[in-house]
Amino acid sequence: MVFAALSLFAGAALVWLSLWLKLRSDQCLHWPSVTGRITESRVDDEHLEMMKPILRYHYEVGGQIYVGFRASFSGYGVSRTAMDAVVKPYDQGRMVRVYYNPRNPASAVLDNTAQSDWLYWFMFGVGFFILAAYLTLR
Repeated sequence: MVFAALSLFAGAALVWLSLWLKLRSDQCLHWPSVTGRITESRVDDEHLEMMKPILRYHYEVGGQIYVGFRASFSGYGVSRTAMDAVVKPYDQGRMVRVYYNPRNPASAVLDNTAQSDWLYWFMFGVGFFILAAYLTLR
């Protein structure tokens, strides 16, 4: 019964995450934009098991300076090649268009047209729901 409850919880969390990603991905298509500057763009591979793309940019909205880190609401994969592809278009010092959430300017992306990987997470969540049902009914 514990595994069924954990599967149900995992399924709910993943479905919630997928819906949040879908909503944000759709919303950012309509976000206003400002010009920003890339301040850091690299792949952190110091510890290969924790390798990740590092992207930071500064932008100003309403006289306040913000620091962003998200290229888009899409995932980036786990290979070095996939992570290099995330940071490659954003050389350090480059001026870029930053799309920000008008309700929360601290939330921003550089690519507002990239499709999120929400369906991937949704399917995993549904899989956990099915597992929870199986464990409960057997």
